[in-house]
Amino acid sequence: MRKTRVKRRRELYFDLLWIISAFFMIFSYSEGANAYALCESGSVAYYVCLLFTIFSRFPLWLCLMISGALLLEEEESLLDIWKKRISRVALILVIFSFFYYVNDLFRNARLEGGGTDWEAFWESFDLTRFIPDLYSRDQIPQFWYLYAYLGFLICLPFLRPMVKNMRNNTFIYLITAVFVLSSILPLIDSKILLDRYSLNPNMKLGWLMEVIFIYPVMGYFFHHRLERGVCRKIAPFLIGIDLVWMVYYVYMMAMSGVSHGNYDMYPSYHSPCTMLHCVTFFIVAKAYFSCRERSSGQRVIGSFGGCTLGIYLMHGFFLDDRIHIIEKLRLALGGRVQNGNALFAGLFWALFVYLSCFVLTWLVRRIPGMKKLTL
Repeated sequence: MRKTRVKRRRELYFDLLWIISAFFMIFSYSEGANAYALCESGSVAYYVCLLFTIFSRFPLWLCLMISGALLLEEEESLLDIWKKRISRVALILVIFSFFYYVNDLFRNARLEGGGTDWEAFWESFDLTRFIPDLYSRDQIPQFWYLYAYLGFLICLPFLRPMVKNMRNNTFIYLITAVFVLSSILPLIDSKILLDRYSLNPNMKLGWLMEVIFIYPVMGYFFHHRLERGVCRKIAPFLIGIDLVWMVYYVYMMAMSGVSHGNYDMYPSYHSPCTMLHCVTFFIVAKAYFSCRERSSGQRVIGSFGGCTLGIYLMHGFFLDDRIHIIEKLRLALGGRVQNGNALFAGLFWALFVYLSCFVLTWLVRRIPGMKKLTL
């Protein structure tokens, strides 16, 4: 007898998280995220812009949490995972990476007076170079998420039974252990031991902190095991901790003189900052926006949330001078601002890109056979 598949109802707070993630993902990869470098060091504008920069580094990690909440509870065979999920994401990765590859060739063959040097374009078109690049690197930096998501999907068959058989206190122990290993110990090593000593590399348990593991597992726990009432109780506390940690991180960045986007200098501080943002956003959203009643407002939010993948895939064409007309539009809308106002110009441009990509995605999904590529 054929098994009837129950259609999963949309969660309002998931759609809100998708929307927030997409917007700040666009902002974090735009020039607005580096507006602090245009401000005088130590000024109020400098600290505000730097705070926004640090704040915006969470979106794609949060998406992995939502994916864990949605997928780790499902029951699927290995064949279904590979046929319906992995093959689809791999196809999306190939198609859109090829689009960006061709766009790069057009950009490199662009003539100063306008038009395209077709001879240069076809000379540089080389699939034997595109395919190895597709295998080993991202066509745009944001596409790391698709590779990570593929890795997560491959791990589904053993992640699902693992999380379903874990007790709640084991989840809490796991999350605490990751935070201690990725944050507290590096902080002690740096500030107390002055980097003279550090934890033995064989004890660092790096696999626990892999984004395709800890973030989906946290998403599953917070969505399926943590009651909404508990979320309401701890949400204010998490908001306070998150704000304090961000202020401390800004202080560390400013005092260490890292003012030119060199975030690799203090990776131990950035990792827990991202983790705290994701946990705080997820729990706050569940606490105050966990609702399944259908309303006109929720349907509108659902429309935006449902277009998130398309927005993610298309937004790169609006960045990095990939399309000359769009770059001219960006500059006309405030892209030449060279002070603290660059932050507001960046936020405005991120909103413009988000809405433009939403409209494009909404239209593309009306084409037969294209909905699965953008949802």
